[in-house]
Amino acid sequence: MTAQAPRVHKPAAVRRQEIIGAAAAEFAENGLAGTRLEAIAARAGVSHPRVVQMFGSKRALFLDVAAWVFDRVTEAFVSTAAAHQEQSGPVLVALGDAYRRLLQCDRTVALVMLHAYAATGDTVVREDVAARYLALQHKVTELTGADAMGVRTFFATGLLVTVSTALALPGTRADAEWGGWLLELVTPAVTRRP
Repeated sequence: MTAQAPRVHKPAAVRRQEIIGAAAAEFAENGLAGTRLEAIAARAGVSHPRVVQMFGSKRALFLDVAAWVFDRVTEAFVSTAAAHQEQSGPVLVALGDAYRRLLQCDRTVALVMLHAYAATGDTVVREDVAARYLALQHKVTELTGADAMGVRTFFATGLLVTVSTALALPGTRADAEWGGWLLELVTPAVTRRP
């Protein structure tokens, strides 16, 4: 008979974050439809009933993971904008660089974001993801003072970077350079710093 390791009791908030991390990895690989709660539970080292107890359903957990991803992007933008006040150049370009670095550090962010958009055939997912996407657009506008064209161009460029990252295109890609150039073109002269 083998001895089992004693269960480690962790605070619910810590356990919740562990499950969200495990779910992010599973959803990044398999999307909403292809992911099983049992696989998330196994990856997190908890029971399937514990996942259900904490999140209720696979869709609810998926939405929590999507929220976690959008929050990470928002945090990267906020901290970059605050740090950028001491620098010159368009703020949109700095935010774009921060986004690219985030995706390079954690490709899961790109994959979950794309799966979140792909799962919008589900009305509940569509409404939640749309609200988060629009909130992120408003945050970028608030942080940069960019006009509608600048924000649309920023998000279009971000989608290109997201897809390039998800595809794991090799080496330094022209899309980052092109994106920076494009964002500089649409940045109003008012938001450029000398």
